Amino acid sequence: MAAKKTGSDFAANQRQLNEGLAKGEFRRVYLLCGEQAYLRLQNRDKLVKALLGDGDAMNLSRYSGSDVSARDVIDMAQTLPFFADRRVVVIENSGLLNPKSAAKSVTGSKTAAALAEEADRIADFVPQIPDTAAIVLVEENTDKRGRLYKSIAKSQKDGTGLILECTTPEEDDLRAWASGIFRRSGFTIGGRTLALFLSYAGEDMMNIAGEAEKLCCFCLGQREITEQAVKAVCSPRIRDRIFDMIEAIALRDRKKALGIYMDLCALRTAPQVILTLMRRQFGQLVKIRELSGKLPDSEIARQVGLPPFVVTKKYKPALRMYTSEELLDALEECTRADYESKSGKIDAGMAVEMIIVRHSGRV
Repeated sequence: MAAKKTGSDFAANQRQLNEGLAKGEFRRVYLLCGEQAYLRLQNRDKLVKALLGDGDAMNLSRYSGSDVSARDVIDMAQTLPFFADRRVVVIENSGLLNPKSAAKSVTGSKTAAALAEEADRIADFVPQIPDTAAIVLVEENTDKRGRLYKSIAKSQKDGTGLILECTTPEEDDLRAWASGIFRRSGFTIGGRTLALFLSYAGEDMMNIAGEAEKLCCFCLGQREITEQAVKAVCSPRIRDRIFDMIEAIALRDRKKALGIYMDLCALRTAPQVILTLMRRQFGQLVKIRELSGKLPDSEIARQVGLPPFVVTKKYKPALRMYTSEELLDALEECTRADYESKSGKIDAGMAVEMIIVRHSGRV
């Protein structure tokens, strides 16, 4: 799938990767990163299959989590392959490309400092990777200021490495890709139905693929995906439902906002999760307002961690319903309530209801 995302080299690098694999021109190090797990894993599997060639699993080594050892990785990469052209080393979710934030979020026991030390050792080894090995790093988050990222970026310039940032496609590309899933399964889907489906599934490609599979199974024996089927099968994403709740608060529709909250509770969504996501979304709205007019939507989206079309078509219109003071007040209250609920001073569910009632104004 060719995805064009402003400010991203995904399409060009994906094409470069595909052409290289087709010609048998391989790099010594690959970095697959970015928020789209579907694209990361798809390219990981494609790379492993191509790099191994006629070799078997004996020449494949996998490491996962922050307990990865640079010494083990280097030793394995320097070991000659067994009756094959190369040895393939795959490192996943290690946090090596972002040690500070990864120490708390990835599986393993290493501290940020220890993880950074391991990353630096691998960074020093990148220029020395032998022709008989290929290292594939698969990470969601990267710090482009880190030595390991810079080392891989340098190898990309000299043709021995490649960085593929798997970012969210533009809206039109995402729609075309999702439509293709149904078409390949023998279904047709209208434009309105597809828009409804994506409003439920969101922009995460892994989630879209999973929801599409459920929908296709539900519609077996039929030719068309209908809106009724989407509503019957697909589950709206919690984040999107919370945004709908924030919109309802802004429109002073207390009944709708409380109704959405009750629906989320019925789906067994923890009030603490709802409160945390409310705080995050109000924070994103505040930042988008601050940056609007100063930066293009693509750069704003990068800074707040959202796809550009979501910023343009969803968040910016929502800003028209809030004053700056209202946004800051709501963010401050959510932040305070989040802290107090986590410290046991207030019940999270009660905190959410109070915020809804206070900020939705009249009924």
